[in-house]
Amino acid sequence: MKNQYKIHQICQLYHIGADSLRYYEKMGLIQPQRSDGNYRLYSLSDIWRLNVIRDLLKLGFSTQQIKTYLDSRSVATTRHLLDEKEAILRQRIEEMKKDLQDVQNRRQSLEEALSEPMNQVRLRTFPKRRCLLLKEKIEHDEDIDYLLTKLSGRLEEQLSILGNVDTGSILEPQADGTVRCTSVFICTEDESYDFTLEEGQYLTLTYSGRYDTHDEHLRILQEAIQKRKLKAVGQFLEFLLIDIHETQRYDEYVTQLQVRVVAE
Repeated sequence: MKNQYKIHQICQLYHIGADSLRYYEKMGLIQPQRSDGNYRLYSLSDIWRLNVIRDLLKLGFSTQQIKTYLDSRSVATTRHLLDEKEAILRQRIEEMKKDLQDVQNRRQSLEEALSEPMNQVRLRTFPKRRCLLLKEKIEHDEDIDYLLTKLSGRLEEQLSILGNVDTGSILEPQADGTVRCTSVFICTEDESYDFTLEEGQYLTLTYSGRYDTHDEHLRILQEAIQKRKLKAVGQFLEFLLIDIHETQRYDEYVTQLQVRVVAE
């Protein structure tokens, strides 16, 4: 077995670039020798140090932390390092469990959206829902996505838009029969929130296709309120159950309108 290796051999072995090796050398993590032609030559000592560097970088250790360990390693410091590694890995396992649960929940939400009866006015009961609210002028449907992303910055955990049915906008019917989006909201379990969608019965209408047809579908919902002798006591809500995040086909979009109602 060779005792010294050139830089291109180490790059191939560790699947890293020469710039990374030069950086490790600059930080004092490795100390390659020089050949007569001034080429870097890496020893077996450099190789085991690179193994440690690779493993600790994966766990998020800084180069300074790695250098401190390499320069003062002992059984005691190694035991301490292993304790740190175990704590980091356990934390990552918990984060991955949460991520997995999130994916499963969003897949379920997507399947539920696909199974929604289309173009049927239904009376449904919803629990109280906490919401963050962002009021801002909305001129185009594309503005909603930007505003939701802006609003999600207030959440304790980063919002995953894909398959998320807990985001929507508030609709205001206008005197000329059109509908205007006045704000966006995100349902949240965080302790900090702006308003609540009260528990109660909601009249809903789910439809497929482009969601810029909410004018006509909102009129259907308003007519149903009158026919059923109900009274709207909340704002008209629009939930984009399936949109551009899940499909590029307009015919696969699913939108749901909701409004809380009581008997007249």
